[in-house]
Amino acid sequence: MWPGEATHFTPWLAANLDWLDALGLGRLELVGTEVVLPTVNRNLDILARTPDGRRIAIENQYLKVDHDHLTRGLAYAVGHDAKALVVIAEDHGSEFIAIADYLNSAYEQLGSEKGIAVFLVQVTAEQVGQAIVPRFTVVARPNTWLTAVHGQDDGGPRSVTALLAACDSSFRSAAQEILEQWESRPGASMRINAGSVSVSLDYPYIPGEGPRSVYVLYGTGVMTVNRGYFKDFGSLGEDRVAELDRALETHFPALNDRPYYPSVVAPEPGPTAAFADWLIEWIPGGSPHNRVGLNPASLSTS
Repeated sequence: MWPGEATHFTPWLAANLDWLDALGLGRLELVGTEVVLPTVNRNLDILARTPDGRRIAIENQYLKVDHDHLTRGLAYAVGHDAKALVVIAEDHGSEFIAIADYLNSAYEQLGSEKGIAVFLVQVTAEQVGQAIVPRFTVVARPNTWLTAVHGQDDGGPRSVTALLAACDSSFRSAAQEILEQWESRPGASMRINAGSVSVSLDYPYIPGEGPRSVYVLYGTGVMTVNRGYFKDFGSLGEDRVAELDRALETHFPALNDRPYYPSVVAPEPGPTAAFADWLIEWIPGGSPHNRVGLNPASLSTS
């Protein structure tokens, strides 16, 4: 799915940290990749931070995790003053799960100021229709992290139906139509981000690689779009991208260019370009939103 861990998987994950929503750490913000640890001739794969500013060290390994990666990951976490270490591998042996459980027990006793939480995450790939979709399964974690960070479980929506129910009433019908249109695109997929009450609309741009987030639709009516894919992959011309911007900005106040990593492999962006064409035709003049009951003035930009 990703030919190389350092050259493909790490850059993809850095651009798609919301795939780690299942960790319950909140919305992760990328600090850097291949982050140098002073006095050590090695780099941390990914350094991220939580909404409350806590640093998270992320170390990736293909195949089965080994002592070197786990020990090195802990050294990175200490060196970067991280409050949690996330080790992602295809397989975590029972001995490493036991070690993580032991470390998490110590973390729970020491507290978040002195301890380091350890998350072991198994990554697999599954064929869903025409797309290859990554699956992240947490196999070891502390019991108290959610309480320490959030005070309680976020309790956010875990399905499209629940997400629509959580949407602003003025936006619900529009959101449903957008999601139905996206779902009809060959190869397209969706992910619910419970903590932010949003849904990520993903598409596998690069054959053989995992899907990448193109649009994010929030329950408040805000929509973000990764315009870089359209521009760099040439799926939409500059004039059409500008037209898409104007259409989206009319009714979705928050637009951003999310980070992404170009690939030397030829992309297949057709279905997503077709969806962009649909948005351009659907939005102009406000009549579609009036038809589905969306009041643009009610949309939040937060």
